[in-house]
Amino acid sequence: MRKGWKMLAAVLGGAVLVCSGYEGVPVRAAESGQQEAELSTAAEAQKKEIPKATDLKWNEKGQGIFTNPNGRCGVRAYVYTPDGNRLIYNPGTTVPGGEITFDLYHLMQESGTYTFEVYLENNSGSSLSERSGEFEYVKPDTKLPAPVVSVSKEGVVSCTLPENEGSGYVLGTDYGFNYELWSGNRKVSQWGTNQSTVNFGQQMKPGISYSVRVCTLSRDIMKYLDSEWSALIPVNPEASVREEEHTKWEPSEEELKLYAACGSEEIEFTADANNAYEVRIENSVQGLMCFASFESVLGDYTIGRTYNIFPSERGMVSQMEDKVRITLTIPEALQADGRTFRMISVTEGGSPSVLEDLDSDSKTITFETNTYYAFALVYSDTAKVKAKVR
Repeated sequence: MRKGWKMLAAVLGGAVLVCSGYEGVPVRAAESGQQEAELSTAAEAQKKEIPKATDLKWNEKGQGIFTNPNGRCGVRAYVYTPDGNRLIYNPGTTVPGGEITFDLYHLMQESGTYTFEVYLENNSGSSLSERSGEFEYVKPDTKLPAPVVSVSKEGVVSCTLPENEGSGYVLGTDYGFNYELWSGNRKVSQWGTNQSTVNFGQQMKPGISYSVRVCTLSRDIMKYLDSEWSALIPVNPEASVREEEHTKWEPSEEELKLYAACGSEEIEFTADANNAYEVRIENSVQGLMCFASFESVLGDYTIGRTYNIFPSERGMVSQMEDKVRITLTIPEALQADGRTFRMISVTEGGSPSVLEDLDSDSKTITFETNTYYAFALVYSDTAKVKAKVR
């Protein structure tokens, strides 16, 4: 059993528990887990309209500025990219009335014209603003120098720019740092901030070895590109061989449930030839909040596998304009005569959606989505029987 605990520790210690909060300054769109899936246009239209955000404008650094004419309310910005996609910026909190500034430049990847609009929501209703003016992003040629990184076994990570390359750059004005904590081949945590020191100690479990990597993050995207990532630097490599450390940790029943749903088999899927963009699917341990959302719509079904699915070119972006169709091969261990399958998706905000199987092949499930975050493949051996009885 101890051997099993070691494997479980490695998986849980390195899991991106995707329904937990994200802290720190948001990072570029390809890296951030900050964005929340939008409400559907139809659902927004059903709400009573409140005063719209006004005075939408860009500043020279690609920050979106607007006025919230209401009191404190929920808010998100929709950023329209040069290739026609709509990305979502969500601050993860409510905002007060008055002038608000969002760092929308994190969503800019390629040169071209960007616009944005603002969705506001409170207990009285919601509204969608008019579109902003245009921001013309010209991708610069200058790349920031990679940081010099030092770590401690307690999980404290410190960064500076190299002496021979770092002169002339101002922390918080020209650059910040993007920190990632890894266990094995899984990213545990990410923190984009202007701080030169970050402490990951609270996120490190006893008996699990961790590594960190850092890049220099541009705070002026018209002048500088992000640096290359540093190599992964071990924080506590001895943890993986200290047997006594492993014996101090025993998985709870809840942790075992999370681990059991994360597959280790190679994922086989095909994407429809007419899809507007490519997607990526990864086996992933999901967090307890995600499981609660899965289970709220589970009904007679059982969770078989959990995944992260996201647009491969955009990273962990949670909403795209166009839907894609995906056909996933059911893992052999889950295949059974008469068994039916569904996919459940959960947004970053915890809202679940049931995606029905669109094909009749018992060894595959076909579904469509334009919302990306946590997914669960679920199955039932009684659903068809009950359907016939009804």
